[in-house]
Formats: sequence, C-alpha cells, structure tokens
Amino acid sequence: MPVEVALFTPTGAVRERNRVLFVGRLNTQKGLGDVLEALATCRQPVELDVIGDGPDRRVLSERAAALGITERVRWHGQLSQRDVVPLYRAAAAVLVPSRDEGLGLVAVEALLCEAPVIAYRSGGLPDVIREGETGWLVAPGDRRALADAVDRVLADPTEAALRARSGRARVLERFSPTAAARSYRALYRRVTSA
Repeated sequence: MPVEVALFTPTGAVRERNRVLFVGRLNTQKGLGDVLEALATCRQPVELDVIGDGPDRRVLSERAAALGITERVRWHGQLSQRDVVPLYRAAAAVLVPSRDEGLGLVAVEALLCEAPVIAYRSGGLPDVIREGETGWLVAPGDRRALADAVDRVLADPTEAALRARSGRARVLERFSPTAAARSYRALYRRVTSA
C-alpha cells in the first residue's frame, strides 16, 4: 500500500523534547490505555497529544484522571492527515501500542516525518519497525517496557533521530508509490507468467 510521501516529510520539524504522540482509534485494540499507564510511570515528565476518537474516549479520559496525568494529556479528536503532519514533526516520539495491527500506517507516516517510533511487537508493526535500527519494539501489553522505551528516547534524542532517519529511508524503499508500483508489477508478472 503506497503512502503520500509528499505530505509526510520531516521538513520544518522541531521536536518538542518531552512531548509524545498517539494517533488512532480510541478502542482497546489500539492500546491508548497502555500508553496512559506507561506515562504515569515514566521517570521524565512526559506530555501526550492524542489524535483520534472512538468508543473508549470517556473511559480513557477518566483513566488519565485516575492516574493523575490529566493536565499532561491533550485530546485533539479526529484530525485530517494534513493537520496531523505538524504533530508528527513536533513529537519526540510516536507511540503505536496496537495489538494485531495490520500494516501500522501510523508508524509509516511517523517515520516519513522522521519521528521516532515506539511500537508493540505485534501484527504488521515488525514489518515497519526494526528493533535497534528504525525504532523500538516492546512486547504487547508490557507497560513497563513501553515506559522504559519512552524514557530512553527522551534521554537520547540523538539516537532517536538516527533511528528515525533510518526508518524514513526504509519506509521510502518499501511504501513509496514507486516501490508499491514495482511490487505490484512483479506480482502481476508472476501471476500472468504462471
């Protein structure tokens, strides 16, 4: 599946040191509850932008209040892709704690903007993120590991930027319109020559 590489770029990016981003539907599968729990235990003061809406919005807001982090969470609701780009460019990290995610389009878009990505090792996310090279992968549901990864990214923005740049290069190789067309062409040739 190709992505809009002309829209998702790092151009003009200025990372906010302690601000992380979550983009997704507000339901159990997308894992925002795990993010809230992790942020409450981070060693560094972390603020969170939440983009999206869904059936769990009220429950998640109440959970943030119970954890004492309400003032550190900004709820933006659903935004257009164009409106999300500046938030990708400002994030110190993008958190993708989805379980059984298909492709992980949020991770792809974030890396195209050279935003460091921390994701669960689940579904298609390991196809986008290579641990130690292009981002950080933690076990699904491991909130402590998620918090530790956030702390590591915030403590070493240079390493985070290196992984994000590597991630952008890898994503361009695999998900640009040219790469997608090349893959489809190869598939059609195999099918029609069989």
